[in-house]
Amino acid sequence: MRGARRVLSAIAAIAMTAGVTAATSGTAHASGGGASASAAPNVVETDYQNPVVAEPPVSRPPTRACTTTLANNFPSNAADGSPQSFAGTLRPPAGCRGPWAKVVMDWTTSGAGRQFDRSASLTIGTTQVYFGTTAEPDPDGITYHFATDLTRYSALLKSPQPFTGGIGNYVDSTYVGVYYQTVRITYYTADRAHPSPAEPDRVVGLGAQDVNATTPSADFAMSNLPRNITRAVLEISIKGNGCDEQWFDDVPDDVSAKYPAAGLCGHGPYREVQAGIDGTRAGVAQYFPFIYSGGIVPTLWRPIVALGTFDMTYEDLDVTPFAGRLVDGKAHILSLTVANAGDTWNLAANLLLYTDHHAARTSGSLTRNTIAASAAVTTTEQALAHDDTKVTVTANRNSVLAGYVNTSAGRITTTVAQHVAYRNVDTVSDGGLVQDVAQADTGRDTTTAAAVRAPSSATERTWSWPITIHIAVPIYVDGDNYKLAGNVDMSRIEGTVALRGQRWTNVTGGADRLRTQAVLQRTNGAVVQADGSATDLFVGLTDNGRPYAHYIAADHGYVTRNRVYRP
Repeated sequence: MRGARRVLSAIAAIAMTAGVTAATSGTAHASGGGASASAAPNVVETDYQNPVVAEPPVSRPPTRACTTTLANNFPSNAADGSPQSFAGTLRPPAGCRGPWAKVVMDWTTSGAGRQFDRSASLTIGTTQVYFGTTAEPDPDGITYHFATDLTRYSALLKSPQPFTGGIGNYVDSTYVGVYYQTVRITYYTADRAHPSPAEPDRVVGLGAQDVNATTPSADFAMSNLPRNITRAVLEISIKGNGCDEQWFDDVPDDVSAKYPAAGLCGHGPYREVQAGIDGTRAGVAQYFPFIYSGGIVPTLWRPIVALGTFDMTYEDLDVTPFAGRLVDGKAHILSLTVANAGDTWNLAANLLLYTDHHAARTSGSLTRNTIAASAAVTTTEQALAHDDTKVTVTANRNSVLAGYVNTSAGRITTTVAQHVAYRNVDTVSDGGLVQDVAQADTGRDTTTAAAVRAPSSATERTWSWPITIHIAVPIYVDGDNYKLAGNVDMSRIEGTVALRGQRWTNVTGGADRLRTQAVLQRTNGAVVQADGSATDLFVGLTDNGRPYAHYIAADHGYVTRNRVYRP
């Protein structure tokens, strides 16, 4: 965890100044307030304030900017109730044609009335540039905003492109909530103090497909690729649905069968997305344990939403060792497979390509590939008293992918090494109506580029995504008659460092820890109990490398403490 630890140790003192305490292990607690008390019994909080998050906002350079509106208070549903998307043509603004120091999308959503969490997306050309989920509204209505950095798609945005986007929402006599969306893209021009970053020269959108337990793989066609690729990054969007919305609390099939009345989801808790190019294994992506705003107990996420809910960040796989194959002028096939899928998964893929600015053709070869066909997964089941069951699932991966590219600057050899360690312990009790889950997913991706005529460079990304969950379902008849209670402690600890000369330098990173507990009960469709409390602490760096700390505490649906520190 070299990257994350360096980031956190460098700013722990800053967090103290902000009135919070942070440790490099990712554990953090408030110096006062918070979610230590259980939700009050029989409290009915049906309204809550606008959703909030502790993660740092997207930074914006102080340069000339132009904004284009893609949707303005656009309803997710037409007059007849059917879902609808906004669409049009996106052109580079006349006053800010580029180059750009940054491109940022702002998305504001409002809604009122009973509704599920829904998926949202934006596709420009054939490239899905954003995917996320919504907050569930309350009867009086909520409004929330998030921003996401689209700068890596600058090559795509330089020319007119069709776009389509929106929230896939469905309404009926019970779920009446409609979402209204305002979506804008702002282009910040580059200047001497804020230059244009080195972004991909070509963005190739490969489309979106769904896979499921029966057909867990999808093929994406790759054609008309540049003949002078020097670097290639595969970007994967991943979302589980149905029984795999909360895949981390899925149990082995025999454990699910042991408690038939509980309706536990099977296939076990380990998931990964495997990528292949023309039948050769090309990389493996882990998947952050996103929880949607209706997940586990909906009142857990009011008003502090689960980490990453609104903007479900893509996973990147460096496939530069395949560049020599991709420049042959032929069509290629990318395959994506969700290992051990138990339900439907939404997948989308983009190829981000860097090209040789001084040569029309490059060449190369894949020289090493130790990516195994599957992770080494071990499952152990232990019978406990009262017919309870404890399930322990572990998995690990260690792989190396290497290859070279002959460029105008000489031969560059790229080596991509990955280490993954996973552990999930799930204690199932009370006839399957109670689960206590503790999951740890950690890893390290290291990419080294060795050039003949230039110094070697390297980047290392480390991550740790621990999550513990307690969920109890003492009553469940149907969607209008149930009682849920639970708590979640989840963290996102990530760091990226780069080797510059002889020194490793922090690029991005931080630790975001959210702790929440809640209860929700409906009888004949009416809410008879609803309450929750939560704390969220982020300690780390902004996207431009500046220290940042933010602490939020909430109770009964409203923020009770909100402190931000920026030096």
